[in-house]
Amino acid sequence: PDGASPSAEAARVAPKHPDLTLDQARRTATFWIYAAALSMHALFGTAVTFHIVAIFEEAGRGRPEAFGYFLPQAVVATVVNLAASALVDRRPLKPLLLLMLAAFVSGAWGLIYLGHAWGYWLLVLGFGAGGGLWGVLSNLAFVRAFGRLHLGEISGLNTSLTVFASAVGPLLFSVGNDWFGSYRAAMALCLGINAALLLVA
Repeated sequence: PDGASPSAEAARVAPKHPDLTLDQARRTATFWIYAAALSMHALFGTAVTFHIVAIFEEAGRGRPEAFGYFLPQAVVATVVNLAASALVDRRPLKPLLLLMLAAFVSGAWGLIYLGHAWGYWLLVLGFGAGGGLWGVLSNLAFVRAFGRLHLGEISGLNTSLTVFASAVGPLLFSVGNDWFGSYRAAMALCLGINAALLLVA
């Protein structure tokens, strides 16, 4: 796009099937695994953010700790995002997808055991690293896999799925808390889905 001749490294990560239509893209496993992984982050992350005080109080932690969680998580996310952005022009995306899902699994495990110091830091590192990688993958996955010609339609469908998931997440946690008297069931469900996505990916 910038007019320069592609290097051998850049050619290695170029789209294998450029300029697919939306209909062609949504028939591929690649579209759905990336869309599902990105949507799960929106679902899980929004749910935790909306219920952050109640989740921390359930784990025996106070309101200051709940709001204080966002600073170290943001630092980790920024560092990982910058590092991944520096690497991604010369590397395929699949390892980053695997790392993102593994980070979310780790973060979910930490969330379930938030009452322990190691659980808190596993949550910070897992959700922080996963969020940083999410930013890279959400920007590059679909253009890398399907080209630029129909990118608006393809990324638009992914965005619709992500927004829907972010709306469902807080509701899922509320219903889980009402039914089971705790947020742990919803956390365990999200952990299981992310682990399943990691295995499929």
